[in-house]
Amino acid sequence: MAQTRERGTEVVSEVEWRGRSVPAKPERVRLFLLSEKEAEKSLKRASDNTEKIALLETLLMDCKDAISAARDEMKTDQPAKTRTGPLSSLQYLLSYLTYIRLTRTIQRNLLMVDSAKTALADRNDVSMEGRKTRPQDLTRLYEIILQNYAELQQLPGLEDDLTYQQELEAEIKSYRAFRCFYIAQSLASMRRWPEAMALYHRSEQYVKEATKGTKSTQQGEFTALLRDIEGEEFCARAHSVLDQEEDAPGPARSNYRTKKPLSEHLGEYREDPSLLSKTPNVYKLPPDMQPIPCKPLFFDLAFNFAGEFPDLQDKLDTAAGKKAGPAGLTGFVKGLWGWGGK
Repeated sequence: MAQTRERGTEVVSEVEWRGRSVPAKPERVRLFLLSEKEAEKSLKRASDNTEKIALLETLLMDCKDAISAARDEMKTDQPAKTRTGPLSSLQYLLSYLTYIRLTRTIQRNLLMVDSAKTALADRNDVSMEGRKTRPQDLTRLYEIILQNYAELQQLPGLEDDLTYQQELEAEIKSYRAFRCFYIAQSLASMRRWPEAMALYHRSEQYVKEATKGTKSTQQGEFTALLRDIEGEEFCARAHSVLDQEEDAPGPARSNYRTKKPLSEHLGEYREDPSLLSKTPNVYKLPPDMQPIPCKPLFFDLAFNFAGEFPDLQDKLDTAAGKKAGPAGLTGFVKGLWGWGGK
């Protein structure tokens, strides 16, 4: 095996990419380029996407090591550091290794997209366990793919390559179409029909732009995507019309969705399917805050809730009259005879 690998590294002594040949100087780079050539055979022998993703992860780790070795070689190469014109051989080799890393990352993410699409199609299967796949997951994967393509456009030495940039632009429009479609799917799941219809239309425009001029590698999937866009757009339009009819003034409907809890319309009969779900809207929790009358110092709750007090004025007047009578006569006698003097 060691002798075979040594003969392979001797064969992979230079790299030819986009019309330019450069030597593969570091030993680690030559070993990686040899394993990168053998990776396609291993991927074809893989049985499922999970095994392919594992192989690509291993290849990406080796690619990072090769890029580190090329950068270390550039630090010791003084002419490459001070070069101001066209890229040196090491700089061009580094761009090629970065290109491999980004394209293999995109390939891995596309395998993850394929697995997510399969899981999304079976999301209503009750036999499935674990976390359900949502359209937001596919949107996130396509966003990562678009970021990788943006990095590919900025590779040193390829900014002025018109053919290369046009190929990347066609792929970017293709994946923007898929991203718009799954964003629209996410909005449709939230019953935001106008926004969903707008994004379905935008996704269709991206497909038309991608198929115009430069050919994209997604030609086979565009037909299915356009068919899905047409069906989902009609469905969103129908739901939008139904929601407008429900919101229109008129006689009460017996079967429609409402955000009010059941406790607020107990006197009305409504067939609300959400009441049979795992999270029925029966009562608002926590309830709204309500002011409670109380004295902050004495907390005399009985006084606050007492009604009208009985009128005791007649009893108070009688008691005062009884006390005032004797006191007035005694004072008169004392004053007459001078007994009360001091």
